[in-house]
Amino acid sequence: MFDKKLLNAFAQISYRNFIQILKDMPGPKDLVVEHRLFKPLEMFIDMKSLRLYGVDKVYKLQESINPITNRQCIFLVSSNLAATKIICDLINSHLSMSNLAENIIKIILVPRSLITIEKQFEEEGIYGYIQIYEFQWDFINLGDSFLSLEIIDFYKNVFVEENQSLLLPVAKALWTAFMVLGFPKTVCVNGKSSTAVYKLLNKCFKDKGKPKISSKSCFCIFDRDFDYASVLLTPSTYSSLLDQVVGIQNGIVEIKKSDGTTSIKNLCNHDETYEYVKYKQFGDVLNYWKSKSIELQDKLEKSKKLQLDEMKKYVTQELQSVLMAKKNLSFHIEASEVVSNVIGDKFIEYTTLEKNMLENRSRKENLNCIEDLMAFGKGSANNILQLICLFSLTQDGFTSIELNNMKTKFLHQFGFNYFETFHVLEKMNLIIKQDNSSVLHSNLNKIMSINKTKQMMQNVMQKLRLVDDSEHCMSAAFGGSYVPAIGKLIEIMCKEEMPEEEIAKLLSNYSFQVYDFNAGIKIVYVMVIGGITYAEQAALHFLEKSMNIKVIIFSTNILNGNILINSCL
Repeated sequence: MFDKKLLNAFAQISYRNFIQILKDMPGPKDLVVEHRLFKPLEMFIDMKSLRLYGVDKVYKLQESINPITNRQCIFLVSSNLAATKIICDLINSHLSMSNLAENIIKIILVPRSLITIEKQFEEEGIYGYIQIYEFQWDFINLGDSFLSLEIIDFYKNVFVEENQSLLLPVAKALWTAFMVLGFPKTVCVNGKSSTAVYKLLNKCFKDKGKPKISSKSCFCIFDRDFDYASVLLTPSTYSSLLDQVVGIQNGIVEIKKSDGTTSIKNLCNHDETYEYVKYKQFGDVLNYWKSKSIELQDKLEKSKKLQLDEMKKYVTQELQSVLMAKKNLSFHIEASEVVSNVIGDKFIEYTTLEKNMLENRSRKENLNCIEDLMAFGKGSANNILQLICLFSLTQDGFTSIELNNMKTKFLHQFGFNYFETFHVLEKMNLIIKQDNSSVLHSNLNKIMSINKTKQMMQNVMQKLRLVDDSEHCMSAAFGGSYVPAIGKLIEIMCKEEMPEEEIAKLLSNYSFQVYDFNAGIKIVYVMVIGGITYAEQAALHFLEKSMNIKVIIFSTNILNGNILINSCL
């Protein structure tokens, strides 16, 4: 049996590694943190622990406030030029007014230092005043064996900008994970980035040590482009819609109220209400809120009629939990209202259109429907772009006339600042153009890439029966219209429905490889390079229950349709 307590080790390892860096900087110190790093930092260390190791004050990195004084100042920032440029400006601003004591400026780069950043420090004239450290937290446990590295802008950096520098930190995090959990004998690798990470992981095993081998487990590592439909489709479960509409970052949800205040909820903390509803269909959840409200109200009403001795017992043993349940319920009702206001009136239209596109029917009607949704303002620019990409991937792309017409109407509706976005989406093969007249004049590699993209999604959907299988447990994540490809492939391997040669042949377009296939798999480790969705997590949860196996999900980050499109802006 798998011991879930092992997953808590990653927070302890992250804590220990960060504390070790602070120990290397003895004496009182101030910590300046990039705003995007506060939430993941709070997942493994608190202010009390920071104070124990000399941190006096914590600042948010911003240009308007210079935290540099005559004592140690530690900057904790992500590895991007925009953040480090602010540090350069702050240091140069301080130098223009006074001298800087030696060895007081320390910069911790997350997840690693890059040559481009060090070159920037040299060009800005501050390299001699600083010391550079590297730090990468390990996997953050988001609950239900769902772990993410929460690497900021990972999809944009690796898949859009083709920057491979973040793959080494991913391999190191996997090395740590498998040293704790043991390494599976069977390994399945799919995609360019996954292959690179797997090679780096093997190098870590060679250089840093090998874990014990587990014969009844399997490690599947996928690139995100293996299944874009799971990102582009409208999800149906409560947690996935909450992420799609409101956003969940490091397990934390923030809801802005009409009065200007903000409700904040950490979904990683114990919450019976969320545990019960997160995998349920959103429509069922709305009915549950009503019955749960009545139940809690009845409990509070009964407490008013208790005798003195009964009241004492109630206050000490039950009242706190009832009030906490009421507070949690109130938050989730507010969250549901936000989701309903954003997507409720067009949910049926979107899911019906998506189902038609998945089944590759009514092409002309689907195009007209997208244009109507756009014309009548039923959806944001991101919503419409997701539908455009899904149409392209499921219906053999656009003709030149169709694409130019769609692009013109979109730009008139949402603004010409999206012109470059279409170019990026075409480059990513999320929008595919059929143009027979220019085939002979196109770059051969590009033609092969486009044809490969068209074949991959349609062939896999047909051969793995991802569409039109509403009775499959995993299809519930998308209201019965779609079975996530990652989950389906895991099911095939665990059920041993297909020999490994057949699986590799089926997925030949994906450069899919299987190493040391072993029957009787009971534990599956899934790693998605580029981000996994909450809908896919729900689907894997359903698979886990139906097959009586254990699925542990690793990911570089959490992804949804909005994040995917925003990465291409």
